[in-house]
Amino acid sequence: MPRLAVLHYALGRFGGAAKIAILQAAYLSRKGFNVEMFYGGPILDDWKRKAMERVPVNSLPLGLPKSLQDAKNIIVTLKELRAFDAILVSYGVCPFFAFYLTMFFGRKVVWYCGEPLRALWEEYVSMESLKGLSRTVEPTSRMLYGKTYSSLFLSKRLYNASIHIIRTLDRRTAKSYRKIIANSRFTGKMIDQLYNRNDGVAVVYPGIDLAQYPNVEVGKCQADFILAVGAMIPMKNHITLLKAFKKLQRQHKAQTKLVIVGDGPLKSEILSAIQELNLNVELKANLTEEELFAYYMKCRFVVHVALYEPFGLVPLEAAVFGKPAIVSSVGGPKEIVVNSQTGLLVNPFDPEEISNAMSYLIGNKKRACEMGLKAQKRVIEEFNMEKSSERIAEILRSII
Repeated sequence: MPRLAVLHYALGRFGGAAKIAILQAAYLSRKGFNVEMFYGGPILDDWKRKAMERVPVNSLPLGLPKSLQDAKNIIVTLKELRAFDAILVSYGVCPFFAFYLTMFFGRKVVWYCGEPLRALWEEYVSMESLKGLSRTVEPTSRMLYGKTYSSLFLSKRLYNASIHIIRTLDRRTAKSYRKIIANSRFTGKMIDQLYNRNDGVAVVYPGIDLAQYPNVEVGKCQADFILAVGAMIPMKNHITLLKAFKKLQRQHKAQTKLVIVGDGPLKSEILSAIQELNLNVELKANLTEEELFAYYMKCRFVVHVALYEPFGLVPLEAAVFGKPAIVSSVGGPKEIVVNSQTGLLVNPFDPEEISNAMSYLIGNKKRACEMGLKAQKRVIEEFNMEKSSERIAEILRSII
């Protein structure tokens, strides 16, 4: 049985990418591979338990050592990976460690790409300035690499040179992977534009682990609220959502409220906007999977209007519970949601358009339930982890 290492580093926070990486490791272990996972970064307790119940889990270091012990850990991990027949980098690892992987094991390394590293390519990918997002980039860099390295990378004097060097390294790494798999057509196009590999990027959508979700009766709304789920970072676009909800609240008055599940560096700014706009909004953070499922089950529908999202797990999770989603017309979510069939596509920069979409679903409950039923059917048939992992397994078998 071929040995497969699945690598993932949660750079800054635990989110949808980490969940998918853990599920990929678990499902690929059923596809004829002897799987071990190498994981670094934050992880929720219930997901750590799920991972360790299914496959062995090892520690994955960053690639830029801050101490002699860090350097030893890198060397030990690389020696351990030498024994594997294939290595799957799921979403991402530290760019320096990725370089080591391709330098030593390039012919057996496959990258399942959720997006090019945002800290390097933000201006190319989302057309937004990285410096405008520095509130999240700088604290994450300090947390991962320490004050000294971060001060060098992000200093005004050395920033451009640092980014140029790391982009060159990243391009070299991307060209050295044996195969690259994109999580959406949108991501595939970005890979082609940034890395010019010219060997065809396979597209394999992530999948939902249907076994972990409770059976639900589509169309039953046990509570009267709209749900938004996502980290409180600039790209999740919470402030525009709040402006849209203000317009909706004027129209529907006390008929509904918005529940936002998430946490992050913009929390205080979001709280201030809620108070300033006098909104009926409730914030929730640090929920278990079961608690999050309860919110999906009880809500009217989900709003996920990120400025830029290469795929988006939230609309899939909503669909499992038979809830339609209002999503951004930019990026990967439009490959998940069929407009006016399983949800609605909106311009994420336009609060009025978002508000009108929410108003439509509130005023057309029967239509919203029909969309939810179609969304559930679509996710079960097209976005399940069994189907997704089998396609990845086929690609891995082709390189062994």
